[in-house]
Amino acid sequence: MKFIFALLFLSVISPSEMITKMTDSLYIPEKKISIQGADAENNPVMLEFDKEKKILVKTEKGEKSEIKFADIPLFLKIFFFTADKTNPESLAVSAKSVAAALNSAGINTDVSAISASDYDGSAVFTIGKEKRFLAANVLELSKESMRPVTLKIGDETYIFSDYHRSVLPLAFPGNIKFFKNGALQGEWIFLRDEYKQK
Repeated sequence: MKFIFALLFLSVISPSEMITKMTDSLYIPEKKISIQGADAENNPVMLEFDKEKKILVKTEKGEKSEIKFADIPLFLKIFFFTADKTNPESLAVSAKSVAAALNSAGINTDVSAISASDYDGSAVFTIGKEKRFLAANVLELSKESMRPVTLKIGDETYIFSDYHRSVLPLAFPGNIKFFKNGALQGEWIFLRDEYKQK
């Protein structure tokens, strides 16, 4: 029965609407967004995004790097955007900007499918392919929350999880894992103190 409802839901929502809903679900109202965490070796990681200046400052292993909005890596650009809900049109503009970034990375934002996440088997909307078992660059969104679960581009895969445990609950993943050719390359952990392993 749930599968039938999911099929009905998919026929109603387009990939562009999925991206708009994703952007809305990830919206953080602050003009400056600061997220602190650690990498897999417990080195501090800080991400600071200034919506007005459109600059992301990443501090990792004590080194700061300033990244202009156009140059922000896609796996972070889907979380850091310039929308302001006091100006409703800005959310649509940000969604179009994210869609353009996905297209530039080789994700076909004109097609989508219902699928199951390779990561945890949960139901997802997959932007970038029309059928579940096709090989393609994709962005998978949780069917429940419309937040990113997986981003696959070529031989690179990013897994986003633990939103409910994040330092910014429900708006930013508590865990980001990066794989290349299936091998884990790195991990960032943005969990609140009560969820960190002792």
